Amino acid sequence: MVRSTDINVFQQEPECSMPVSINEQSESTNVKAIQQEPECSIPVSINEQSVNNLPHHDDPVTNLPNNRLEFKERVNRGPFQPKLQIFPRTTFGNKNRSFHQQYYEEFPWLEYSPTSDSAYCFPCRMFKSNSLNIGQSDEAFTTRGFKTWSTSTTSFKKHQKTKSHFYSTESLSNFHKKSIDVVLDEAKELVLSKRESDRLNNRSIMQRLIDITILLAKTGKPFRGHNENLKSDNRGMFLELAWLLKKYDPTLKKHLDEGPKNASYIGNLIQNDLILSIHSVLKRKLVSSLKNKKISIMADETSDCGHHEQMSVIVRYYDDIINSPVEYFICMMRLTAVDSQSIFDSLSSIVEKQLGLSWLDVVAVCFDGAATMAGCSNGVQSKCKEINSKIFYVHCHAHCLNLVLVDSIGRKNRIVFDFFGTIQFLYSFIEGSCIRHATLEKVAKEINLTLKTLKSVSTTRWACRFEAVAAVKNNYLAIISAIQKICDTTKIPDVRSKSRGLLMQLQTFEFIFALNMLHPLLLLIVKVNSCLQAEDLDLLNSLNMIKSLKLSISQLRSDDNLFKKVYNETVECCTETGVIIPQVKKRKISSKIDQSSENQYFACTKEEEMKVTSFNVVLDDLLNGLNDRFNQETLKLILTVTNILKLEPSQEDLLYLNNVFGIDSEQIQVEIMLLKNIPNIPSGTSSKTLHQWIDFLNSNNRTYIFVHFYKVIVLFATIPVTTCSCERAFSKLTIVKTKLRSTMTQERLDALMFLFIEQQMTTNINYDEVIEEFKVMIPTKRHQLSKRAEEISKRRAVFERIIDVVRLIGRHSLSYRGKYEGINHLSDNTLNHGNFLDILLLLEKYDATLSSHIQAIIKKSEKILHLAEVQI
Repeated sequence: MVRSTDINVFQQEPECSMPVSINEQSESTNVKAIQQEPECSIPVSINEQSVNNLPHHDDPVTNLPNNRLEFKERVNRGPFQPKLQIFPRTTFGNKNRSFHQQYYEEFPWLEYSPTSDSAYCFPCRMFKSNSLNIGQSDEAFTTRGFKTWSTSTTSFKKHQKTKSHFYSTESLSNFHKKSIDVVLDEAKELVLSKRESDRLNNRSIMQRLIDITILLAKTGKPFRGHNENLKSDNRGMFLELAWLLKKYDPTLKKHLDEGPKNASYIGNLIQNDLILSIHSVLKRKLVSSLKNKKISIMADETSDCGHHEQMSVIVRYYDDIINSPVEYFICMMRLTAVDSQSIFDSLSSIVEKQLGLSWLDVVAVCFDGAATMAGCSNGVQSKCKEINSKIFYVHCHAHCLNLVLVDSIGRKNRIVFDFFGTIQFLYSFIEGSCIRHATLEKVAKEINLTLKTLKSVSTTRWACRFEAVAAVKNNYLAIISAIQKICDTTKIPDVRSKSRGLLMQLQTFEFIFALNMLHPLLLLIVKVNSCLQAEDLDLLNSLNMIKSLKLSISQLRSDDNLFKKVYNETVECCTETGVIIPQVKKRKISSKIDQSSENQYFACTKEEEMKVTSFNVVLDDLLNGLNDRFNQETLKLILTVTNILKLEPSQEDLLYLNNVFGIDSEQIQVEIMLLKNIPNIPSGTSSKTLHQWIDFLNSNNRTYIFVHFYKVIVLFATIPVTTCSCERAFSKLTIVKTKLRSTMTQERLDALMFLFIEQQMTTNINYDEVIEEFKVMIPTKRHQLSKRAEEISKRRAVFERIIDVVRLIGRHSLSYRGKYEGINHLSDNTLNHGNFLDILLLLEKYDATLSSHIQAIIKKSEKILHLAEVQI
């Protein structure tokens, strides 16, 4: 006979308890029960830890769910069996031991935790609370985890013969048949079915909200509105899209119209939670793809509209799936200090904490030429090399080319220097006034000219000089006429003075000559600059582009055709516009010896003078700048890899590769000898040849034969060339963070930037993973869509009645307790239940709310007592 226990009527029982079927016995064997379950083969990209160091939700180190449906889903998913390329190793004696993937086949009940590097027994962990396992469960396979790999096979075989394993496997088999509470009460099955239907409906609602979040994040649009109440005409993009879908989607319409208002899941906090959940899933996927990879880091800084210094970090690595190097945005980190140590500490936290790597895994770093980043003694690149001396520093080639252009138009060449000053003044004069701009448009329309927008000359924007020169060259006649008209009609003295000065500058032979001279040169440079901004650019391709640019400029220097063309165009333009071509001034030869070249050379004609003093000077400065700026530390590596691609490396090349990449010189020499005798191998030293070698080695699994040769090519392709990906991130930063959105938190900004930049990853996201992440990363109370407002109101009504009874007893100074307060005694009216329960039972006869509450508690208690009798 089972002794009943006193259970307080108003004690709140948990909504779902563990099914009793886990305690019943079955005749099925333990191994068969496991083999009947579907195999859970979880790829590496799922079992990695998230960027917040949270384990995977199926990882054995995480707590089991308390909710019945979630526990059932977890059991149905089976053992957590991640298949890693390399499992962590532990030293036992003089040998390194680790977990092996083959254990999954030999022991199908086994599961592995990458977080704790330990093994667990799936059925024992799921059903360790089985009453038959009391005093027999092995904590090494249920709680602590087994990690003594030196005796792993023996221990696994010993464990599967234990009684606790047998009982747990039996409970697992019975669990999939039918829950005992469903057998006792068939009505419960309908309730569970309804809950499952609600759960699926809630997930479908979440998918719609996730789609809205992804749409706004991918397009960089704002989520919130200034006024989001129901009477507002503009409630923000998120709510407006939700109400737009509501018109045509019955699922969302029913949720928003009939669902609980305190769980609509369209509030601002939920919006942030969805953004962070999507970002967390994508970041975890990216981090998992970087495991056991060699990477390169690119970083650059800028200030945003909120006066925050932001650092964009890009990672580049070789993707084995597409057989090509790829670049991914990692984060947008705010810097509170811009000294080299602070920047390095920020980069270290990203590499070690967010990516889970070390500086030994970094092949190269790519920064701009600022002293803080590029300083060889105290810059960020020097601090990186203090930890890993093999790291290459790459000065962004696009920045280098821009610096070459800036240096070549300095004060040394007065004609070019004055030319760009006039261009900038012209832009400020015309675009600084809407009236003057309208005058230019009117004049262009009168002469039937397609007007090009005037551009400002900037030292940081790479293509601005060509755009500015091209616009002035195209609009020259319209600009002259417009400024003359402004000068004649203006009533403002300083405007008239500025316009007259501009006319004098624009209508000079030197300005027209510089305009015709710089246009083809800048066009050539901007073409190369555009090629240097490609994401898939490598060092070989970049070097070839720079060599081609040098050769082109050298040909222009030695060939007079371009100069004659420029000079003839200048003469024609001057004749057409009435500009006087100045004559060469006859100068007296200096009787003193000095260092000035201007005093020692005398041109006979204006053509000769412009060629020597302007045209040749610009070309010489460009060539000198290209030779100086692009003489970087990666040059020797480029030449070495070029010899490797030709299969003709010297002994010095092999020693250099051994030093920088850790390549065995003898092994790669043998591999090159074998490659020379293989027919149809790629030939050449271009970037195309590099990718042809990669495809050739990946075909027929040659990468496992020519390991060292393949490693050289892959590591070389991993080294970046430019920081253009960081610059593109800054361009998108101006879209995401505007003056109206300048108060968003850094965490939200980082998440939105990731979704905005990595749009392909965002589009292909798994909704179920987002929902699971949404559940675990934020407190559960905010995420339970199944929480019903009716239940809350009923509980409040019950408590109101209880409070009234307490007040009644207190006012009359009556006693509360009685001798028989157990639930099994409530049906007997002759027993002394106490004043508190007697008054409640009296109200229960006439109050439906209190009656349903008490009857539900009694029914639940009877089930518990009945189950206890069955077990005994």
